[in-house]
Amino acid sequence: KASVRALTILGAVGFAASALAQQSTAPVRLDPDKMAGLNLTAIPPDAYQDILVAGELNMRVASLFEGKELRVSIFESTPAKTDHRTRPTDVDEFVYVLSGKLILTEPNGTRHEYLPGEALVLPVGYTGTWEMQGNYRELVVLMQKP
Repeated sequence: KASVRALTILGAVGFAASALAQQSTAPVRLDPDKMAGLNLTAIPPDAYQDILVAGELNMRVASLFEGKELRVSIFESTPAKTDHRTRPTDVDEFVYVLSGKLILTEPNGTRHEYLPGEALVLPVGYTGTWEMQGNYRELVVLMQKP
């Protein structure tokens, strides 16, 4: 999963949010329609074929905010499992599960399961598997790379 996926995705759809965020210090309300999975942008499934180990990656995303130090987006996927041994996360990441189920499995076999309403922080360098079950959707906050 990781920030590589999110950063690639956000780069494609974050321009408008970035332009707005750079000029304002006002609070930014996160779009409730996008958080509900409406009006998301499809991502080509072949972008992650090199780390796909199960399922089919039909992903959609929307950028909610892009500032100087962080990005906020919605990410959604059909059931799939990716392996990040060769593509570790490259930024710290906060994830809040909105729907479906997320299972993170560390290289040593330790499993962590997250259901809607649960949150986690994934530190830079994560190299385990990322399994999304059901109609998986998350709110993700990423630190920007310097």
